[in-house]
Amino acid sequence: MQKKKRKQQKNFLDYLFFILVALGFVWTIALWSTAKSPAQSGSAGSKPNNSRSISEKNNQTSKKKSSQNSSSKTSSSASSSDAQLASAKQKNFALGTTLSSDQPYTDYPYLKSQGISFAYFRATTGSSSLDNLFSSSIKSAKDAGLSVGAMLVFDSSTTAYGSYLYFVQKVGKETGNLPIAIYVSDDSITDSGSITNLQGLIQDLKDYYPNNSVIVRCDKAIYDKVQSQLTSLNIKYWLIENNLDNIGSAVQFVQYNANGKIGSGIRSFRLPISAFDGSKTDLKKFSEGIEK
Repeated sequence: MQKKKRKQQKNFLDYLFFILVALGFVWTIALWSTAKSPAQSGSAGSKPNNSRSISEKNNQTSKKKSSQNSSSKTSSSASSSDAQLASAKQKNFALGTTLSSDQPYTDYPYLKSQGISFAYFRATTGSSSLDNLFSSSIKSAKDAGLSVGAMLVFDSSTTAYGSYLYFVQKVGKETGNLPIAIYVSDDSITDSGSITNLQGLIQDLKDYYPNNSVIVRCDKAIYDKVQSQLTSLNIKYWLIENNLDNIGSAVQFVQYNANGKIGSGIRSFRLPISAFDGSKTDLKKFSEGIEK
């Protein structure tokens, strides 16, 4: 009986020991898991943060470099513009600009005070488009003491007579005291027919406005295309290029800066700047000759 009782006590102790060992094992695993989880979480979180930090630093560096490059280019362009303007003034050329409803400006006395002597205004395009600021602008600029001129935009899809007739109907005698300018864009001369069309337009304008000469405003590529075929019309040119190297002889005007600075301080602004092959005095005499 006693043996049986001892055996039962031993079995109970063995069972209790087994339970304690199992609980200890479970507790150990729980502690290990709890300790490891924050470490893993912290480790996993730290990598993206480091990656994001590096990425943000790289983006900031890239933006800074881009801003510096952009600023450098703008500064370089502005410096070049100012240098060209200083060069034109030093050579004593009369300076002017081109204006339209797309790029309006109305303080003509201020333009004149800043060394601008002439202004051209876009009048018509082809046979169907009139710049609605032309008439009031050309009159106001002339009243302010500027020499002024009218510009017709050449449209190769319109007949020479159609463009000429529309210009005469809309502009009449309000052509100013400078040559009538025909602007020929770099994509408007596509074949010999385009040049023939341009020839007809020039001749029609010369016949109707005998006191006004006619000039062709274009870039060097168009000049090289048309110059030899327009020789018989005895016209002058207004080149669009970034320098004054070709001014003189057949080239009467040069737009040497598409974004020139005018004025200073808070009143400074930018407009296309052109030079006339002559001084302000020469320009005045030239304009007076057209007005007679």
